[in-house]
Amino acid sequence: MNKFAKSVSLGLAVLLLSSCSGTLVNLKYEDGQMINKRLRLAYTPAPTNYEPVSVGEAYGYYEKSDMTLYEIKGLDPKEWLTQAYAGSATTIFYSDASTLPTLAELEPTKIYVTEGESVTVSINTVDDQAVINKVIDLFTNGTYAEWPLIDAYKTYELKFYSEEKYPHIYYNLTYGEFEEGIFLYDRNTKHSVMIGDTLADFIPSAKG
Repeated sequence: MNKFAKSVSLGLAVLLLSSCSGTLVNLKYEDGQMINKRLRLAYTPAPTNYEPVSVGEAYGYYEKSDMTLYEIKGLDPKEWLTQAYAGSATTIFYSDASTLPTLAELEPTKIYVTEGESVTVSINTVDDQAVINKVIDLFTNGTYAEWPLIDAYKTYELKFYSEEKYPHIYYNLTYGEFEEGIFLYDRNTKHSVMIGDTLADFIPSAKG
């Protein structure tokens, strides 16, 4: 098991073992936010691109949906919370005092190439800054190309990670190789671009 998979497993272990002996903050859903008016807390669900690096102890509870929300390790729970870890499907919640970084603003220093659903496993790490910058530029400034809907040779989740600027969250994009070419896709905005062989040294082609 590689370092990334170990960190995910450790985060899950901490989540499962976290004590609920303390009183959780009672949350309600109102006007698109999870709120507690008495404590002046309000959290907006982040787009599906964002994922916690490590889940901490239980902090809040939404009774209507029987949903517990957890701290994100290293971040103030009054500003950031997360659902129980579910891989790239995990929803982060953030307060008005916080701002979600764009992919470029994240200033990633690594890209984890991952597969799996509820438990993600890294199969490779992109740590060449020139390659990372090129991927970001292509996705941000490249021409839109419609994501093919069927017959993918392979798909992976790419988790963009910043060791310095935003070490507590990932920014996710989907990588797909099709007969039409190699694409990056944003599940939230539906933006899609072709990236050619930019990641060929890190993700060998399924076509051989």
